[in-house]
Amino acid sequence: MDAKANYPQGHYHISYFEQQQLLIRNQTNLVAALLRLTSPTVPFNQLNTLLKGGVTNRRLDDATVQLALNLRTAVAFITSSPQGFDLLTFSHINDLVTEGIGLGGGELRKLGHVIVADQQVDLPLPQQEAVERDILNIRLTHSDYTDRALQILAYIIRKQLFNEENLVTAMLVANQVLSKRGGGLLMVSQTQLAAFDRQLLGFYHTGEADALCHWLYDDAIVGPEILP
Repeated sequence: MDAKANYPQGHYHISYFEQQQLLIRNQTNLVAALLRLTSPTVPFNQLNTLLKGGVTNRRLDDATVQLALNLRTAVAFITSSPQGFDLLTFSHINDLVTEGIGLGGGELRKLGHVIVADQQVDLPLPQQEAVERDILNIRLTHSDYTDRALQILAYIIRKQLFNEENLVTAMLVANQVLSKRGGGLLMVSQTQLAAFDRQLLGFYHTGEADALCHWLYDDAIVGPEILP
């Protein structure tokens, strides 16, 4: 780990074993962080009980339960999957996230109208050939894996590539990239949600990724220091 590193140089360069331990021991924390992006009021203890197969004493709606279980599956996938920086891998992650809660999981977006920051906007439909070319360009022009992870996150959000759950998918894709090179974990904590929302809003308005990527780099990437 290089505590003095600056963006886009990676914060962490930990071993494969340390990275796996980081993911495995923080599976519930990562699922909770992802779930907060869409359901910020779900208590952690209720989620922890659900993921461990227990019975919660508070009724969680079916969609939240399904999404939480889907996120657990997706986190398990990025923990054990081989490296893949391509549309096929990213589509599979989206398919895992949206299983049972959305239509066209893993498929490129088919509607021109999307809801961004609680507003309906018109965006061009993503075309497979152009998307694959853009992904290749990101891989070739961003050699540092931390930078690459944040750039692909911004790309998925900007383009709204998929029909559902683009933000959550983008966070998982970024973590998948980080995990294959010992880059730590990308997680937005409960106390960071308001600041993250402000960064997202600015990104949606400008389309410029620098401020968002810098904020995530400085405030949301964690490493072995969080292990007990």
